[in-house]
Amino acid sequence: MKKAISILMFLLFVLTILYPVGITITACFGYSFELISVSAFAIAIAVLSVCIVILDLVFKNQPESKTVQILSAIITPLSLINAVFYIFECPQIWVIASVLLSAGCCCYLTVKYGKPLTLKVVTLVLSALMILPICFFGFIALIFGNIGQNTVVQTVESPSGKYYAQVINSDQGALGGDTLVDVYKKSGINLILFKIENKPQRVYFGEWGEFENMQIHWKDDNYLVINSVEYEIK
Repeated sequence: MKKAISILMFLLFVLTILYPVGITITACFGYSFELISVSAFAIAIAVLSVCIVILDLVFKNQPESKTVQILSAIITPLSLINAVFYIFECPQIWVIASVLLSAGCCCYLTVKYGKPLTLKVVTLVLSALMILPICFFGFIALIFGNIGQNTVVQTVESPSGKYYAQVINSDQGALGGDTLVDVYKKSGINLILFKIENKPQRVYFGEWGEFENMQIHWKDDNYLVINSVEYEIK
């Protein structure tokens, strides 16, 4: 059981850093990183965290691996950073509750298993400084996160099928909104749990409701025509 708990803790660490690390690395190379379901991942991480804590309380087996002890020492601040990414992407009550529950479980693991002591103290102090701002951010996201809503109202594919343009109605509630046109390149990597794609190129930013009378078509794969104006695709 000691080995099983160590494996689960390593899996928890990987899942905790997957989203923030994936977004950061792909952004550096001009790509976007998307989980197949942010809410499902958040809940899965929370369930895994709780299971590890329960197994630890029941079997009371302390991992002897130094690697696991170091991972335990640093996982709490990483889980809080992960929480920010999840809350920003999906400000729903169950997502916020899941990532904060996971962070609480990670704190338990850090306190109990984290080594060396100096690293554990530093990460716990850092986590203590992070928790209140993150909880406040979660509260604000929960209250105001769903005011803005982007809806794809039209998709136009390029002649060769290499690109496609999406006309987006960005509704910001009482603040009004915008009409956006993003161009995507049909290339990327789909690894079932997540996908990596080229970042879209925003070629048009207009007034809210403008999409209703927008004239949009492709001249060729290099130029998109919007209301008789040509926009080059780079």
